[in-house]
Amino acid sequence: MSSNLFKKYSVSLDKSHYEILIGRDIIAEAGRFLAGKTDDKRVLIVVDEFLKDTALNLLLQELTKEGFKVYIHTFEAGKQNKNINEAMKIYEVLESNDFARDSAIIAIGGGVIGDLVGFVASTYLRGINLIHIPTTLTAMIDSSIGGKVAINFRKTVNAIGNYYHPLLNIIDFQFIETLPDRELKGGLAEIIKCSIICDRALFDYLSTHSTDILNCEESSLVTICSRAIEIKLDYVVGDVKEQNKRLKLNYGHTLGHAIETSTGIFEEVYRHGQGVSLGMVGAALIARDYMNYNDDILHTHEEIMEKYGLPVRVESGKFGFERAKLLKECLRNIWKDKKRKGNKLRFILPVEVGRCEIYNDVPDKFIERAFEYLITE
Repeated sequence: MSSNLFKKYSVSLDKSHYEILIGRDIIAEAGRFLAGKTDDKRVLIVVDEFLKDTALNLLLQELTKEGFKVYIHTFEAGKQNKNINEAMKIYEVLESNDFARDSAIIAIGGGVIGDLVGFVASTYLRGINLIHIPTTLTAMIDSSIGGKVAINFRKTVNAIGNYYHPLLNIIDFQFIETLPDRELKGGLAEIIKCSIICDRALFDYLSTHSTDILNCEESSLVTICSRAIEIKLDYVVGDVKEQNKRLKLNYGHTLGHAIETSTGIFEEVYRHGQGVSLGMVGAALIARDYMNYNDDILHTHEEIMEKYGLPVRVESGKFGFERAKLLKECLRNIWKDKKRKGNKLRFILPVEVGRCEIYNDVPDKFIERAFEYLITE
């Protein structure tokens, strides 16, 4: 095992078996990790335009040394580009260079790159080898794990998708240190989510180690990221297609996605993590009112979000929105939620910190009240 390799997980999902590797500077060993896992030596690297001068050079040298024939396709990441037109460009590279099912495609970037490339890998020749090298915290602990791949259609996010698992997932902590503040905090929102749905000990650790975590202290990052990945895997195993327990991983997403969409999904007034933060606060409010809890559950949510610099309210005027119109848009867009069951929305609500349950019968008045609480003038 490499001295830079902190953790290694062997994952079995459906009929897929793959490894998740966590470490520092391990992208430089990607060729060695990949050697022997695929017979064909053709590899296409799809890389975020902003990473081509850093991560790409390291990876290219190592793959070439291991005898791989490498092709490169750069991509300007952004939700507006996660579409069928960009997928077609990647298909063209694969087809024109005679890629086979045992060839490989590597995604280097955040969630947009991983989703798009994963979708292409799942559909080209009905499936070719996929390797994830996620470079954002959200992608590392969430979107690169569990097999969800998709592209957007018009203004509907992830409207066309699939479930497809990688051959290998390489998580290199060197990328965390260079993340913009907003990206780092967005990923931390997903880790907070994991703690609230099932792990009080992780929540307590996040509460007492916020300074170290926000300063990217390595041992703290290893602790929280490893635990978040373990939680994600635990919920995905046995429920890959999200019919039962995996639904709990969507805590905060029902309200959060509606806010993201209504404020401009492609403009990203709120990034995904910020949307999830707002959605969790809204879900805590619904839990308080619907189940007659006291204010503790709501206050606990707001305190942890504020500790990590995450939003707990939508300041409509600050971003040029009229509050009444934004409320109306949120109430309309929430019905686009992919997890709804017939004409009923499914909500994940906290019973306490460390335990959430699925509810299919939340009355509309509580949903309306949540948006009214979250959206201010």
